[in-house]
Amino acid sequence: MRRAAVAIGAVLALTVHAQERPMPSGYEVDNPRILAQQLLWGVVHGVRLLGLACQRRGDGTAAQAYVDWLDRQWPRIRAAERDLSRHYFKREQVPMEAIDGALKLKPALERPDADLGPACASLPDTLATPRYDLERYYQEKLKQ
Repeated sequence: MRRAAVAIGAVLALTVHAQERPMPSGYEVDNPRILAQQLLWGVVHGVRLLGLACQRRGDGTAAQAYVDWLDRQWPRIRAAERDLSRHYFKREQVPMEAIDGALKLKPALERPDADLGPACASLPDTLATPRYDLERYYQEKLKQ
């Protein structure tokens, strides 16, 4: 009986999946709002990878700068997450890694954590620059 329920569930899942339209791919150059969110997500992704690598290295100053940056930038990050979740998955929220995958972003830095000392040392100052003010970045991208 249990096998039959599992089989029926699997068939239903495949049927629903087959009826879904293909996931959009590439950058949405004809949709400025989504394109701006996609570009912003790339920045967020890069900062996240470096911030987490610095944390793994035990660089407390860089890790704290990353956490503080996330706190300040969270409203814009959440808006991008929501828009891209809707765009790619027709849902209000999906894991950040799912959006990363939809944008074909690399899951990890290509350098070992041990080689990231200079990048981690500069992260606090870098995150304080206007380029990493995500609301400003988003508004600039909308105008382009």
